[in-house]
Amino acid sequence: MFSPAVILSHPQIGENIGAAARAMKNFGLSELRLVAPQCRWPNDRAEALAAGAGDILADAKIFPDMAAALADIRLVLATTARDRDVLREILTPETAASRLREAAAQGITSAILFGGERAGLDNDELSLADAVITIPTAGFSSLNLGQAVLLLGYEWLKSADRTPDVRTRRTIAVPATRQELVDLFTHLERELDAGGFFFPAAKKETMVRNIRAMILRSQLSDQEARTIRGMIVALVKNKYRGQKKKEEE
Repeated sequence: MFSPAVILSHPQIGENIGAAARAMKNFGLSELRLVAPQCRWPNDRAEALAAGAGDILADAKIFPDMAAALADIRLVLATTARDRDVLREILTPETAASRLREAAAQGITSAILFGGERAGLDNDELSLADAVITIPTAGFSSLNLGQAVLLLGYEWLKSADRTPDVRTRRTIAVPATRQELVDLFTHLERELDAGGFFFPAAKKETMVRNIRAMILRSQLSDQEARTIRGMIVALVKNKYRGQKKKEEE
């Protein structure tokens, strides 16, 4: 599968290139292309900011202009925060990532273009793109180069991620045996009865069934069943201790 190349046009600051490489490494992008970098290359500051993504910097390819950098690319998406006069599709990062995934699945080479820190991509560079990507912001649309790469990289990874929207971290637990659950039911129902919970008495049987169903839905482990019984013991003990203290007073 082809992951999209990340192309930085006329980057000026080594730290930003390093931050971009680190973001790429985080989200499964590996091919970095630099168009006429304005800083010295290789760059020590870029390597310092890459923090573990030095291999991406080491393999980065340098090109004299955008046309050369795109020579073998079939799908080109360009990032820009500004409206342009030319009529073209404007994609959200999520939609762009989906389109890039579709291209990758078909073996089509693709690239995401990012402009330099000062002025972004110029009109000639944008004219080479199939569509543009605009990252929604709250009024202030200027993003650091590394941040922009990180956001698009995140959407790229997320487009193929199968992580559930909500997860509960669970330790390996042994389910409670039926006897442990029966003992819990008996213990809990005895103390609830003593505390006058089952009222009116005619509804006690229905209330007991509902409580048991509620506990069973929780799929308690053996440790959780023992913990709940310990909680019941503590509550009852403190209740009687408080009553005894009042009587002595």
